[in-house]
Amino acid sequence: MINGSIHLKSAKHPFHLASGIGLSLASAVAHANGYHFLHQSAEGIGTAYAANATSINDISAMFSNPASITRFDGLNVSTSATLDMPRSEFFNISATTYAGSKVNGEPRTLGQPIDTATGAATYASYQFNEKVYFGLSFTAPYAYVSEYEDTAASRYTATLTKLFAYNLSPVVAWKANEKLSLSAGLNIQLYKNDVNTMLPVNAVTPSPATDVESRIRATDISYGFSLGVEYELSERTRLGASYRSTIDHDFTGIFDLVGSPANLNTLKSALNLASLEGQASFSIATPSMLQFGIKHSINDKLELYGNANLTGWHAFKDTVIRYSNGFPGSTVDNDWDDSWYVAVGAGYQLTDTLKVRAGVAYDWTPTPAPAVSPRAPNNDRMYGGLGLTYQRSEHWKFDAGYMFIRFQQAHVRLAGGNNLPRGTLSGDLDLYANVFMFQLNHKF
Repeated sequence: MINGSIHLKSAKHPFHLASGIGLSLASAVAHANGYHFLHQSAEGIGTAYAANATSINDISAMFSNPASITRFDGLNVSTSATLDMPRSEFFNISATTYAGSKVNGEPRTLGQPIDTATGAATYASYQFNEKVYFGLSFTAPYAYVSEYEDTAASRYTATLTKLFAYNLSPVVAWKANEKLSLSAGLNIQLYKNDVNTMLPVNAVTPSPATDVESRIRATDISYGFSLGVEYELSERTRLGASYRSTIDHDFTGIFDLVGSPANLNTLKSALNLASLEGQASFSIATPSMLQFGIKHSINDKLELYGNANLTGWHAFKDTVIRYSNGFPGSTVDNDWDDSWYVAVGAGYQLTDTLKVRAGVAYDWTPTPAPAVSPRAPNNDRMYGGLGLTYQRSEHWKFDAGYMFIRFQQAHVRLAGGNNLPRGTLSGDLDLYANVFMFQLNHKF
């Protein structure tokens, strides 16, 4: 045996090596899908999303409820920018390879693996007549980057994850009467994945010197729909509900292996690969969202908001990856659960031109404990939001929002089942985030 490499040529270990690589990639793509970027309205952020579904007072309301555009006559445009600044630390890390060998790595504690993300959103609406309104939005409801050291003990589970989904949505809304508005829209979604993972060519005595890097880069365009309704229950109370459908994405992306010639040749021979690159095909779905909102005005200055959002992660089951270069296919069972998000907030009119908002929320994780991954380390979260509106004139409105998000500590315990062929990973991750959003609204 030379550095344990003879084990790759045995009857048993090529299968486990192939399974380990395949499952590592599948889990990477799957868990990257579990991270929303819902910062699409500054008023929404300023209330911890309590204003979503029916209480946002500009056309960015169409993201959470397209029926809301019937409250804005004439021609309107809105644009915003968002800065999401997470702070994270991954510690207590321990890992083994599929052969059961301990994985050593540096650094032992990984600071700031969840990267800063930026986003932008643009909206336009037009009143065609007294009954019919049109809207158009361009948003990024998924935007996430995480990066772990390729020498850390966690490297065989995750290194780089870059996920961006861009959504173009034309909508039409109908004002049935003074109380009821209905709407429908099309969601055209461009979804991009970049996922890297280190692989142990030598699983008996693993070392960065004998690792190979695997990469998947994939893009897909697919379609879904949105529905919305708003109802003025009284002069002081408004109700809203909306639904965004699941969007199924079928990816055929580029898969390649990168490393030293010696490591690559050993891997290619052990797995009898036709090539070190090829195509990776897999399917994942962005979840449905069912949302309910209420706004109630206590008086001319004070109003209260409530929101409940059910995200349909039940559609997120198995992830199956197939490769075109002879690499064995693999399956990962996810079994995510539907999850609720609930928020309450308030707005207060300080002056004729200034309005302040605040809100709090709680978000239940969809990820079962055995499936928590460092790529998107989900756990229950608490939110607090503050917002300010400056109504400069009838035609110009400026909004700023701030949100603090605190995650419960995420415990990564990947072991057994489909994770066993790629080894195990244990660690704990602390995470919180500061989010800032600025928005400019203009009515022509």
